[in-house]
This record gives sequence, structure tokens and C-alpha cells, in this order.
Amino acid sequence: MNKWLWTALLSCTLAACGGSSGGGESGTGKARFIALGDTGAPAPDGEADNVAKVVAAVCAQRGCDFATMAGDNIYETGADSADDPIFQAAFETPYQDLDFPFFVALGNHDNSLAIPGGGGANARGDAQVDYAMSAHNAAGKWVMPARYYSVTWPRDASTPLAEFFVIDSSPITHYLDDPNAEWRGDALQAYIAEQQTFLQDGMAASQARWKFALAHHPYISNGDHGNAGDYERGSGADICVLQGVLVSGSCRGADYKAFLEQTICDQADIFLNGHDHNLYWLKPVAGCGKTQHILSGAGSKARSTLDAARNEAYFQTGDSFGFFWIELDGDTARVAVYTVKAGGEPAQVDAAGRPAPAYEMSFRRQAS
Repeated sequence: MNKWLWTALLSCTLAACGGSSGGGESGTGKARFIALGDTGAPAPDGEADNVAKVVAAVCAQRGCDFATMAGDNIYETGADSADDPIFQAAFETPYQDLDFPFFVALGNHDNSLAIPGGGGANARGDAQVDYAMSAHNAAGKWVMPARYYSVTWPRDASTPLAEFFVIDSSPITHYLDDPNAEWRGDALQAYIAEQQTFLQDGMAASQARWKFALAHHPYISNGDHGNAGDYERGSGADICVLQGVLVSGSCRGADYKAFLEQTICDQADIFLNGHDHNLYWLKPVAGCGKTQHILSGAGSKARSTLDAARNEAYFQTGDSFGFFWIELDGDTARVAVYTVKAGGEPAQVDAAGRPAPAYEMSFRRQAS
């Protein structure tokens, strides 16, 4: 599908995408959902299948209406087409016991080929949009009507409880130049500008009580990849590869930082992302206003925290698989973090042997 045709598909409600309703006529109802990221490695290369077991147990215990997936849905280099059997291994099989929709964003591995994770093959992400509209997605669980889009919850609300603005971050942040003319130079800049306008207009017009942004790449992170503007260095300027040459200085992450500050910062209540294979709930920072930052990148791979002091956190952990469970109830959000042992056992259990959160806290939405 030509990316310039996607603008006609950028607003998606669950009535068109499938899934069950959270109920209610206004933004005062409830919604419960799972926030996942970096899920694209099933056994034997990763723990997606085992994390999914604990997701199913938590949903049976506490209830779930839908899930979000923050990119890197298919390791190591995305899918070849909508018919690629990797969708079965990386998505359908792990989550076969869950019958709710997944709102999916693209990651750098979903848009890579020659160098896994390099993001220099952005056209490969189109296969995941095509999959959402294919016969293989008959149940409508994989929701990705376009590379960037918005979706509301519930589907039948005149004023929704929540709206999710899904960002295509890889074309902005990739550290390899894409050889495809549609994804470089003026064409790339036009695509980024279109997405920026979509987000600015959508955030301004949204009637939802809660506004979420969902993307693969974070604004801030205490993991290996670091903060936007300081990606891959921990401190100092970004590092990237342009036409095969390693360079440093203001690079892709700096562009993305500015993009987020102009679109979702101080507009979204919560920014959901991944990229680093950790679990972080980071406090708002001056450059991004009221926005809370939830990094859920441990859906199939785990990695150590690089710098726990880089950004102040409510909760953070490395070397653990896991996910977030979030409940919205009027103006209150309850956020719980679940960690998972290799092999599919919850790291914490309650007296009845059910999964227990490693951390849980509620907060009230800050008015605009």
C-alpha cells in the first residue's frame, strides 16, 4: 500500500477495527488494558510465549479490554508480506488465548533488513499494515490500519474515555539511511511533516478524557538506548550511521526529541513506548510537561538497566521480562507492573498463587 494513501485511514475506531467495547456513553467509564512492547521473539529465541501466559493469567484475574504493542513486533527484520508465517509464530500463537484487540505500533526491527534493527528498510513495515487488513487477521485482533493512526475506547462513546495516538517513530529515528527514495530526502521529510500535523490536530481536537501516545522509541529511558537526543551514548550527542559511515553529533534522536515536544509532550497524559528491553515508569520531566512515561519493552527480551539515575522513576527494573496492566476509572489511573521469570512463571505471586504486581500505584489525571 502506498504510504500517501494512508491519510484516509488514519482515524480508526473499534467499530471498524474489531474488539469488544469498554461500555459507556462518556469518558467517565472504566477501561483495563495491557501495555506490551518488544514482543517479537517467540521461543526458542525469546520469551514472548511465556510472557503471554502471565498476561492471560492477569487478564483472567483483573480483566482486560485490549492491549497496546509498542513495536518490534517481529524480530529480527520484520515480515516479508502479510502472508509471512512469522505472524503466526510471533503473534497469533502466543496470544491465542486472548480475544481482545491489540493496538500495534511499528518498531525499528519491523523496518529493517540488511542490518537488524537499523531501520533502513522502512517499506517492510507496510507488511504489518497489510496483515491487519488481510484474511489472516479474521478475528481483528491485530489493529494497525495505517503506519500512524488514532483509536478511541470505547467504540460507542460520544465522548471516549481514552484516545490512543500511535506514532510511526522509526522513519524519524533510524540510524541507517534508507536506500528507497520514498523513505529519504524530501519524501521522508514530507511524511514526517504529515505525521506531525496529524498528531497536533488530533491531540487538539480529541474529546477523550485520557490521551495516550504510543510509539516504539522513548522520549526518556534509563536503558542502553537512552534519552531522545542522547541515543546510544548515555550522555552526549547522538550516534548514527549515514551511508555506512559512523558519525556523531545532532542526529536522528535529536530530531525525534523535537518532534515529540511539538506533538505529544504536555498533551498526552501517558506516553507508552519500548525499544529498551526494560520496565520503567518514569516521572514527568521539564521538556515534556505533564506527560508520564511508561516504557514496556520486556515482552520477549530482557536487558540490564544502564543508568538508573538518569531519569527519576516511580518504578524501574532490568533483567526481567514483563508488562504493565493499566486501569482507567474516570480521572484515576491505576498502573501495575508484572515481572515474569524465564519459562513463564510470574516473579511475584499472591497467597492464592496468582500473579502479583511488582509495583502498583494510582494517580489522578492532571487537567490541561
